[in-house]
Amino acid sequence: MSVPERRHPATRPVPLSVAAVLTGVFALVVVALGIGSSVQSHGRFSIGVGIMLLLYGALLGWIAWTTWRQRFYIRGALVGSALLDLAVAVSSLSSNVALWSIVAALNAVIVVCGVLPSTGLALKRARGDRDDDLPEV
Repeated sequence: MSVPERRHPATRPVPLSVAAVLTGVFALVVVALGIGSSVQSHGRFSIGVGIMLLLYGALLGWIAWTTWRQRFYIRGALVGSALLDLAVAVSSLSSNVALWSIVAALNAVIVVCGVLPSTGLALKRARGDRDDDLPEV
């Protein structure tokens, strides 16, 4: 019985690290908003909104953690969640331009970092494809 050859862990490019950290920050903010909404005294509606925010914050946290760990399957979720947050920020610009402009800009950074070729190469290397044409790391 042969033992499979182990590849060295792929180095994490800076854009991938930036995307993971920013997504983690958004996860913490959404969880805090979920807790704040849940403890308000507005009845079942606030609790429902709070629970949904907590679930979305947990999802963002999982995306951030999985991005940091360089799992090959996370790129779509990373870019998709950032595009969703970007759409929310752009649609909310009329309520607080400064705040939502910052949120939109940070999510645009996540999208750009997620679609860069270096991110794709790092995730492909992390997958360990043997039929790829990438040099060993």
